Amino acid sequence: MKLNHYYFLNAQLRKRISVTTLITLILLLVSCGFQMRGAYQLPAAMQTTYVDTSALVQSSTLSRVLIRRLKASDIKISNVPSANVAILKLLNEHKTKRIISVDSIGRAREYTLTYAISFNVKALDAEFEIADQEVRIDRDFVFDTQDVLGNSREESRLYEEMRVDVIRLIMLRLQSQL
Repeated sequence: MKLNHYYFLNAQLRKRISVTTLITLILLLVSCGFQMRGAYQLPAAMQTTYVDTSALVQSSTLSRVLIRRLKASDIKISNVPSANVAILKLLNEHKTKRIISVDSIGRAREYTLTYAISFNVKALDAEFEIADQEVRIDRDFVFDTQDVLGNSREESRLYEEMRVDVIRLIMLRLQSQL
């Protein structure tokens, strides 16, 4: 009988310690300014924004994901540019592939993939401006000569991941203008 009573008290103590630890952890995260990914605090001048992708060749995926991120940050997206709307202009999108190593017979074995985009923001009414900036990401890619089809898929997947990372970096740069 005493053994069961001891085990029951021990279980209650463990539960209290777990709850106390969880509350302490939550309080520490909140006090340090931690925020869940996806929600960014953007400048007040950008509360209504028009995203101009006319300079991009392949803008559909990039602009769709960027607009989704802006909406998740409580930014209203305008369909037309006007004087009382901030204009986020995506200027240039570059994808490059550079050989960084070759094998003994001169075939490419390793590449560096680069994805870069330039942007600026102007809000005439609020006299708010972010000058032209470039966000760039480089990733190394090992080419397997035995799996050419797999390499193509891997390269496409890397460019998709880089596009998502570039959008995250753009949002962080916009947030830094507070």
